[in-house]
Amino acid sequence: MKSFALLTTLLLLLSGCTGLPKGIEPITGFDQDRYLGTWYEIARLDHSFERGLSQVTAEYTLNNDGSIKVINRGYNAEKGEWKEAQGRAKFVGDSNVGHLKVSFFGPFYGSYVVFGLDEDYSTAYTPATTAITCG
Repeated sequence: MKSFALLTTLLLLLSGCTGLPKGIEPITGFDQDRYLGTWYEIARLDHSFERGLSQVTAEYTLNNDGSIKVINRGYNAEKGEWKEAQGRAKFVGDSNVGHLKVSFFGPFYGSYVVFGLDEDYSTAYTPATTAITCG
């Protein structure tokens, strides 16, 4: 299990675009198996769909069909409840490139780009967040 990491998963999901954000290049040499697990968000841009949430995590597991199951979770202290969204991610191209498309709403996909990743998979950078893991 990974300890303290950063994560994003909901960044451009609502945009309906699976392209690359301007100036962002996905990493190559991406290892899906090492990325699977639970990531703990340590920083993010303020987006309405995560506003008011703390203890935000993203859990990535492999589905039987080869896609990746995504569960984003965060605690809303004001309401005293957990908020959770379940989605599915697929690689846009080669599986060794950190560029995936993620859907939380049926056939609508958004881009998820890993543009920075430590060699030991302890810190990840995506356009919406920054992460660190200790483990």
